[in-house]
Amino acid sequence: MRLLPMRKISRHSKRLALFLTFCAGYVDAYTFIVRGNTLVAGQTGNVVFLSVGLVQQNVTEVKEKVLTLLSFMLGVFLLTIYKEKLKIVKKPILSLVPLALLSLVIGFVPLTVDNHFIVPPLAFCMGLVTTAFGEVSGIAYNNAFMTGNIKRTMLAFGEYIRTKHTAFLMEGLIFVSLLVSFILGVVFSAYLTIVFNEKTILGIPIMMSIFYLSMVLSDLRKKSTKTLNFE
Repeated sequence: MRLLPMRKISRHSKRLALFLTFCAGYVDAYTFIVRGNTLVAGQTGNVVFLSVGLVQQNVTEVKEKVLTLLSFMLGVFLLTIYKEKLKIVKKPILSLVPLALLSLVIGFVPLTVDNHFIVPPLAFCMGLVTTAFGEVSGIAYNNAFMTGNIKRTMLAFGEYIRTKHTAFLMEGLIFVSLLVSFILGVVFSAYLTIVFNEKTILGIPIMMSIFYLSMVLSDLRKKSTKTLNFE
């Protein structure tokens, strides 16, 4: 593992990474509990479910998992091709808009509607988000599924024990915070489904609006402070 230079960890990028992993856990728990035991962020789980469905000859299960997996892949593929034209490179926050709008609609779709019309579009949106955001303070991570992040956590802590280089410790702590954020998203969503059921997904646009507003206010506060210091 390469020796990492000491980085100044951006509070803004870390907050955003924590928020995105929280949302991924939140949406995954929602679709798994409410919308047919399917994951829209963690595609490893869907591959497992798909394989089991094939063996058990469960056509409905296989169809749902295949559509979800392909939709996620399509989201990653299309954003990779068009991210410069869509200005996602300079403003990756725009990739959250489809997820927020779709969640707003799905929250009012009754459970009687087939999950084939609900889950794959959500997976497509998660593919967009995963592609648009891939690092925190220069450290690559994944906001949609945790296996890689768990591996990176233990690699970083192992390297810190071996080399005593503080940068590895900091990297390990970042990944721990991301894992905790994902778990909290799952737990929060699971509890809300008990009360709100299919409307739990409305928490996504609400939280995104609050988070975006807090970012705007934070930027305004910084600009105001700089202006006062200049004067």
